[in-house]
Amino acid sequence: MNMPALACKVAQVILISLLGGLFAPTVMAADEPSEAKQFVGKLRRDDPARNEQLRVKNLIAKGMTLDNYSIALAQAWLDYGRETYFRKDRRASGEALSEARAVIDVIERDGFAARAGARVIPSSSRLREDLWQRAEFYKRDAEIDCGAWPVTRMEIALIAAGRADRDLGWRAARHYVQRAERFSRDAEAKLQACVQAKTVVKKDVAPDEKKTNDVVVPMAKTEPIAIEPSDMPKMPDRVHFGSESAEVSDVSALVLEQVSYVLRGNPSLVIDLAGFANELATSEENEKLALARARAVREYLIETGVGRERLAVRIGKSESGAETKTPERAKGRRVEFVPTSSDAIPMEYQDKDLTTEGPKG
Repeated sequence: MNMPALACKVAQVILISLLGGLFAPTVMAADEPSEAKQFVGKLRRDDPARNEQLRVKNLIAKGMTLDNYSIALAQAWLDYGRETYFRKDRRASGEALSEARAVIDVIERDGFAARAGARVIPSSSRLREDLWQRAEFYKRDAEIDCGAWPVTRMEIALIAAGRADRDLGWRAARHYVQRAERFSRDAEAKLQACVQAKTVVKKDVAPDEKKTNDVVVPMAKTEPIAIEPSDMPKMPDRVHFGSESAEVSDVSALVLEQVSYVLRGNPSLVIDLAGFANELATSEENEKLALARARAVREYLIETGVGRERLAVRIGKSESGAETKTPERAKGRRVEFVPTSSDAIPMEYQDKDLTTEGPKG
């Protein structure tokens, strides 16, 4: 090969390499780590609910939470839309995502006052009327926002059961009915806990009697006073992960948006991110996974605008071995938020993203 031809060949190779480098970021390799392709801004490229999920994330970033019934309902519809899409049930997926869009439209229009109910989609049917009535009873509770997440998941599980029953029969629907029953128990427990937490008996510091112009007037008996919660937003105290996973799930991402909202509103607040893992593995492997989870949370919060210098990563104090019960192991797959500055910030336990069903939840 003569020199001009060789030079031309080299130039072609260089040009192809440059073009490959230029366009490579738009193409996902088949074996690329799942953490990288799970989210683009934390959302999968092939996610059918991508646009709607971004709208929900924007609402959460502005201060709304999954404790708002309408937000919880929108997210539950999005989760069902994804589930059915990747199961190739495109009709149910399309209907679910359409319902999600309608709910999000209402939230964007009405804000915190938004109220939208779960409608049975055309491809489903209404099973277990007793559970539907129980959901309506929960929603009449004054504390509904406290138990909003399990209530909406209960309603969507019933809709999924109706869809499975129409398609494949009761045997296929039974799994979703059992899921709805579990969410019903969760909702009832949360509603009761919130009532107990908010109703505080105010101790009378006055004497049993008081004198007015030397005339003894008995003090009136008073009912316990319900103390209103502080206007200061509470920060969720943890997020959870799937089994053997350091991926931030969609629901955990919404929890982190709430954490970011509080941190951005309290710019002097500094926190530790304590990672935990109690998988059935060696201590070294568990520590490595715990640290990976803490780092994943830190990177997510940094992307939302929280300064890296405010987020210290560490491994949490290990539990005494992995629990044998799956629900207990699920609680151990977490990252806790531990304020280390002198700023006082109200914290609240959260388990909305708790899953015992593997990495995808």
